This record gives sequence, structure tokens and C-alpha cells, in this order.
Amino acid sequence: MASLPVLAAFGGEGTVVVTAVFAFLAGLTFSHRQSRSARFKTAVLSTLILTGIAILIWPPALLSQQLSPYKTLSVLSNALDTRHLLTEWDATARVDAVESSTIHMMPGLSLLSPLGPPPQAGLMLDGDNLMPITGLSSNADDAAILADHLPAGLAYRLKPNGRVLVIEAGTGMDVLWALAAGAEGVTAVIENRLVIETMQQTFAPFTHDLYNHPNVTIANQSGRVYTRQPGTERFDLVVVALTDSHRPVTSGAYSLTEDYVYTVEAIEDYLRVLDEDGLLVITRWLQTPPSESGRLFGTIVAALSAEGKNPADHLIAFRTLRTMTVLTSLHPFTAAEIAETHTFTQQRAFDVVHFPGMQIDDANRYNVLPEPTYFQLFQDILHDPAATSAEYRFDIRPPTDNRPFFFHYFRWQQTPEILASLGLTWQPFGGSGFFVLVALLLLVSLAAAVFIIGPLLFKQRFLPQRAQKTQSEENSAPSTSSAVSSLQVFVYFACLGLAFLFVEIPLAQRFILVLGQPVTALAIVIFTVLLFSGLGSFTVYRWRLSAGLGVLVVLITIYPLLLPPVSSLALRLPEWGRIGLTILTLAPVGYLMGLPFAGGLRVVEQHNPAFVPWAWAINGSFSVISSVLAVMAALTWGFAAVLWLGATAYAVALLAFRNA
Repeated sequence: MASLPVLAAFGGEGTVVVTAVFAFLAGLTFSHRQSRSARFKTAVLSTLILTGIAILIWPPALLSQQLSPYKTLSVLSNALDTRHLLTEWDATARVDAVESSTIHMMPGLSLLSPLGPPPQAGLMLDGDNLMPITGLSSNADDAAILADHLPAGLAYRLKPNGRVLVIEAGTGMDVLWALAAGAEGVTAVIENRLVIETMQQTFAPFTHDLYNHPNVTIANQSGRVYTRQPGTERFDLVVVALTDSHRPVTSGAYSLTEDYVYTVEAIEDYLRVLDEDGLLVITRWLQTPPSESGRLFGTIVAALSAEGKNPADHLIAFRTLRTMTVLTSLHPFTAAEIAETHTFTQQRAFDVVHFPGMQIDDANRYNVLPEPTYFQLFQDILHDPAATSAEYRFDIRPPTDNRPFFFHYFRWQQTPEILASLGLTWQPFGGSGFFVLVALLLLVSLAAAVFIIGPLLFKQRFLPQRAQKTQSEENSAPSTSSAVSSLQVFVYFACLGLAFLFVEIPLAQRFILVLGQPVTALAIVIFTVLLFSGLGSFTVYRWRLSAGLGVLVVLITIYPLLLPPVSSLALRLPEWGRIGLTILTLAPVGYLMGLPFAGGLRVVEQHNPAFVPWAWAINGSFSVISSVLAVMAALTWGFAAVLWLGATAYAVALLAFRNA
């Protein structure tokens, strides 16, 4: 948890140096003896500490982070006129800004637009995810023309002069178009503080003070937190900005990331802050055959159905050459609004995919495909969402807060297609990301089998003489209820290794929703679980092992039922309240998770002390396996299922040591 302020103060490279300095300080504390060798070690460690401090003050170029050549920043740097303007760090991300004539990003701009993109700079998070910074005043005539030739222009025609909320506003492109289209006021929700500061300071002249505009309100929060805050105003339009770069669903590891912006519960939150006749506008990248757009449409259908509405009457969808835009209304679209949609899309050569009463002849007119696949898929989703998701070639089930993997489309039937394309192309539909996990699971399982399980199976050859003696004495001694065999030791500590991360990993992923950033959630969850696990281990002598395990199994079993209301409550709190509630929620289970390992070691030390090293090895080995399995299970079944798997593993451990 201490790494968060260190990252903010010293950046990524500096944090590594600070860690090394603390390691040297730890060594120095044990070099207190007065022998010649001890004095020499003290001198060396002191020199290293001073060197580390000097590096923090005057960082050499040699230690600067070298980005992957496939990162967007690395690719842009190869352009002749690229100028790197800044690099800043905070606890959540590295922010880079560049100027380059090669940056031209205006997703969904009509091919019939009389204007092209104006001059743009770029801002990247962690060297990737290029967000354009547009050098255009919101009062300029060109801005109004461009805004009217973008997909969101239809929303501003249907709801002119409204109050607009922009979720994930990033560098403010959608803020610019809202102002240019005549919005009365714009609230921009931006999670990263450095992005706000960069736009308000470094790029204020270039953007004509966009983020200092009197009609723009900046909220440094996640969209989910903002929409749940007490007293949040109502808006005529809620726009979920398209701030991530185009990634064909062929991007491997990108498909493994959590995203709470596009879950069913998120859509419900956005609809909740709309005025009575307001509109929700979401634009996403287009793929053929449909995958991301189908999942987005299905997610909105699920949210509307949960509100008791007929989704077909509340949705309008249309596609450009590279984007899909879905408009959602709280009231059924009227004939006048549908007529305006026809006029807008025809004049800009946008293909309508759905509107109330649409027929197949209305589809696939401008950017013509061999078949009207988007229209057909959307109609299938409206008719029978569950059957369509189950039968479709990709996984397009609506993501939820329990399984928030919007970009994960892998199904096992894709395996032959993926294997056939190895080395020839980008892996199709995110399959490579999931197969990385499969390969990693096989690798760590093999290592466990060879280096941990193998010696246990052949204990007569590999175990020390003390272990063999202990085992022979156990076999010749009368049976007692408290004795534990090597098999029991193996099962018990293997289950503990699996269970601990089956609980810790989904909790860290789930609390990203509450805490906003993966780094923050990981730091706070791991800090809390390890701290209270340590307290549990320290007080293990006060517990009967079976009682502690039994309470732990019950608590983990009910946690999936407790987390949704806890998350709902936490999202309404300020940041310090969300952190405090997170710690309070995790403390009981963290404390109980510290009991089984320490208690089990006590039992092994009493009856089979030579097996203690093997117990550590088994637990560590299965913890590594568990880290991969937990992610795979979460992608497939969700966090609740992984927690229940953890409870099951702890229950098996309880059975293994039931007589201990």
C-alpha cells in the first residue's frame, strides 16, 4: 500500500530504486556487529543507500524505462516530426503527451463531412491507448460542422441545448463536440488526475481552454462512482466516450482486462441519472463479423429488460465505416424522432441497424456488407437474448459486475481456428489471450508435478532420513485420531494454496469497481488480506483448527451475496469512505484466512516435523497454479464462482485434517 504514494512521487523507475534502498536499509539493521567483515558490509550497504538516494535526485538516462516497440508511443516516436512533450507518473498510470502530424483521430466521422480532422496532439496512458487532443475552439464554425457529422450529432439534434454528462471523457473530444453542438453545460467525468492536469495546464492554449471552459465541470472520479453519488443532477444526455484506441478483438491479453464501464449494472446507473426524456449515447468500435457491437447491444437490452421495458421500442442503433452507435431512451422513441434519425443517417451515409419498426430493407445501404449481419444479430438479440448468446460463435453474454470482461469473446470451439492461424495473423477474437493462460497453467502445473508432487510420490527415495524414520514409526505405532499421514498433508496444504488465491484474486478484481483503479484495488486488497492474515496466524493458538476453518468456509460462501450491496453502498461514499469500507469488509475473511496455514503447520510439527518443508513447498506450488486458475474461472463463470471454489477448497482441507 505504501507503493502508491511512492509511485506518485518518484514514478516507476524511482519506485524500483526506493525499494532497493529499503532493502539495503534492512540489511544495514543486521550489520551491527563490530567484526571486520561486519564493518565492511556496513560500509558497502551505506554506499549503496547513498547511491540510491543520489539516483532519485539525479536520475540517469540509463535507468529510464524502455517501452515495448509495439506500444503506441514507441510507434509514434518513429515518425519524423514527433515531439515528446511530457512524461508524468502517478500511482495509477504513466502519462505521455506527444505532438505529431500523423495523429488523425475522429471515430465515426461521416465520409460525406466537408471537413476533416483539425490539428491534433496525443496523450497516452502507460505508453498506449492514444487519446487525441484537438486544437479547435468550441465556438468555431468548424467545430459545429464536425460535431454534426459525427455519430453523437444525432443525439444533439434530438436533445438540443441540453445538459450533458460525458463518462470517461479522457482528453475531451466529446466535451468539445457537446459544446460545439450547443449544450447548455457539460460535466466531464475523468478518473485520472494527471489527464485533467495536463489538459488544464500543458494543453490549455492548444485546446482553447477546453477544460477551463465556464460551461464545463470536471469530476475526478470513475463514472460508476459519480452516477451513484447522492444528489447527482439529472442530464438530458449521457455520453459514454470512446476513449480507447481501436483494437480488433484479435488483441490477445487485452481481452483479459476488467471493465466496469460496460456492465449491465453500469448501463442501469447511466439510465438512472437521465432526465425523464433523456438519451444514453454509446459508441464502440466496429468488428466484422459482429462481436463487440453485439455484446454492447445485448448489455443494453438486458438493462432495459431489468427495468421492465420493451427494449425494441427504446433503442436506435446505426453504424459508420468503423463504429457502432447505440442510442437508448427512457421513453419509447416517437415517430418524429425516428424520422429525424432517417434524415440524419441518410445525409451522412450512416447505416441504420435498428429503430422501432425497422425492416430488413432499411439496413445495409451505404457501407454494404454481403449480408445485413448486424441487423440480423440485433433482431435475434431482441427476440431471444439468452438463446442468441448461447448459440453465437463468440461469447457475447452481457457482462455484469460479477463478470466484467467486456472484451473477452473466447469460446472453446474457436480453438481449431486459432491454432490454424498461429504465426500467420493476430489471434482471432481475443483467443490468444485466453490461450496464454492455458499455456501458463500447463507450465506451472508441470513444474509443480516435477518439483513438488513427484518427490512426494516417491518419498522413500527423496525424503530425508528423518522423514523416513518418522514415517516408519507412524506405520508401526498404534493408530491415533490426531496423527496425520503424508497424503493428508499433501491434500491439506494443496487446498490451502488453491483456496487463498481463489479468494484474494476475485476480491481484488471485484473491488476495482469500488476503488476505481486496478493498482489501487490490488494494493489495498492485498495489504488488508495479508495484514489481517498475519494477525490470524499470530493468534492461531486461540482457535481450534476445525472451528476456524468451518467459520471461514461459511463466511466465504456468503461473501458473493454480500458484495453487491456492499459495493452499492461504497459507491455512494467519498474516497476515504470507500477505502475504509473495503478494509472493514475484507478484515474478517483476511483474519480467518490466516488461521489454516499456521494451524496446519502446528499439527505437522507435532506429528510429522520432517514434512514441514514439503508443506511449504506444496502450498507455494498450488498458490501459483491457483493464480492462473482463478483468472480463467473468473473469465468463464464470474467472481462469485471463484469464491465458491475457494470455499470448497477450504472445506476439503477441513475434511483432510478433520481428526487433527
